[in-house]
Amino acid sequence: METRLTRHQTAKVPHSRWLAYATATTATTLASSHSLEADIHYSGILNQWFPPRTNTSHKFPLDQHGDSLFFEHATNCNVALFSINGIVSAAFRGSIGYSAYVSKLSRGQNIATGGFITGSPGYIAVSDSCLENSQWKGGTGYIGFRFNNGAGIQYGWARVTIFAKHANAFRVEAYAYADPGEPLRAGQRSTGEAPSEERGVDQGSLGWLALGAVGLLAWRKGRSRRAWSS
Repeated sequence: METRLTRHQTAKVPHSRWLAYATATTATTLASSHSLEADIHYSGILNQWFPPRTNTSHKFPLDQHGDSLFFEHATNCNVALFSINGIVSAAFRGSIGYSAYVSKLSRGQNIATGGFITGSPGYIAVSDSCLENSQWKGGTGYIGFRFNNGAGIQYGWARVTIFAKHANAFRVEAYAYADPGEPLRAGQRSTGEAPSEERGVDQGSLGWLALGAVGLLAWRKGRSRRAWSS
């Protein structure tokens, strides 16, 4: 038989027990902090090389099968190309000239702010004799992208170094993407890397935060077809 506490009985819970509850909640929150920071998924250092004078391509997985980044180096006009696939939709930060060009972002730029290109691969770099000049004249920059696999818009970045003097050979160094609804800046690998964008947590929200971490972890475990395990 279920027992219910009256308001009077509840008020008599000893202070030591409330302290134990608070301690347990705080411990759960701290133990779950790693899960909360997993809102951004970072590939680690890749340094995938696309050499000059060769036709080379490589696909990188994202959140689920059907979501991916695609890079290619082609000897025709020494082009470096980028495209993104999403189960529902996908796009990259870029602009339209004679063709679609991939924008070169700086570290810290908000991925969501700016123009996006859909339905077409984009030129990262290309020989000046073939097409208009791109933003990439060598050096390292960030590609911004977004995709949707049905759970909502997810933003991401890829760090790329172009070797313009070597036929636009390039290196994909790393990439990251956030969960649906999470903001992201170029180069950001975890939520803790952007303290100015974070909202502080007051004491009254600790219980909510702990429950949210458990719910978030359960939701993640239920997501099928993780690319990282493929």
